[in-house]
Amino acid sequence: MTIIEQEAELIREAAHRILAGESLSSVCRDFASRDVRTSGGRLWIPTTLRRMLAGARISGRREHTPRSTFETTRPLLGEIVADAVWPAIISPLDSDRLRTLLSDPSRDYRRLAATGRTYLLSGILRCGRCGHRMNGRPRSGVPRYVCPNVPGSGACGGIATNAERTDTHVRDMVLTALDSPALAERIRHQSGDDDNLSELVRADEEQLEELAEAWAAREISRKEWMAARAPIDMRLEKNRAQLASLSRSSPLISFIGTADEMLARWRVMNVSQQRAIVSATVRTIAVAPANPRKRWDPDRFTFDWIA
Repeated sequence: MTIIEQEAELIREAAHRILAGESLSSVCRDFASRDVRTSGGRLWIPTTLRRMLAGARISGRREHTPRSTFETTRPLLGEIVADAVWPAIISPLDSDRLRTLLSDPSRDYRRLAATGRTYLLSGILRCGRCGHRMNGRPRSGVPRYVCPNVPGSGACGGIATNAERTDTHVRDMVLTALDSPALAERIRHQSGDDDNLSELVRADEEQLEELAEAWAAREISRKEWMAARAPIDMRLEKNRAQLASLSRSSPLISFIGTADEMLARWRVMNVSQQRAIVSATVRTIAVAPANPRKRWDPDRFTFDWIA
């Protein structure tokens, strides 16, 4: 019932970093380097951090998942049923954003946690010959991105590019694209849409709570409760999907500024944070075969920008 402020500050820090686009594994690695542990004295791992941040409890709300809806593993999200008697550590709005982001099926947190990615553009770069994802792999100590020559994968193994030069080129292209007043205005407009959708999600969750209370008090029948619940569930599913889509651009909200400001921010970011900026701006980058007459050819790279 009582907030331990030292622990609450760490929860707020983790929430802010995840909302800014950093990965769960990156936050866990940073916590480990600082010897930040769970209340049980263990090191944080992505699955534990994900479940804690996705829980409604830290926003001062109760959630419930009936045992009848699962057999072994409890789902990440339950249904928010009421405000709690304990104080909130983060706002309900930030909690809704986290719940949407961390339950997004396109966010493969297990793979990121397993690989501990250190290459900025792994998976974002695509082979210009076969379309396969390119991975970071050094040769003679020099970091490179390569189309992996793995039997049965469908990868051709025929494209490679210097990682340092590629990272610098992609950074410059992304910062140039973001140095646009029109784009900055669009990102701010999306932020407003994000807030509006979060409020709509909360309103529908509260309406579901009122329906459940009415059924429990026998003011409506089960049939009436189910009929009234159906359109609310449909709205919730639609709005949560839109919120997940908008949340992917959230790292850009605090990043966008002048060219010099963005470059300074980029330089103090870790790889996970930098990757969030790239992923919010570019879907994929195709890498064409190298021109043997050119040591470095920026024209090899074709960007699929997020409109």
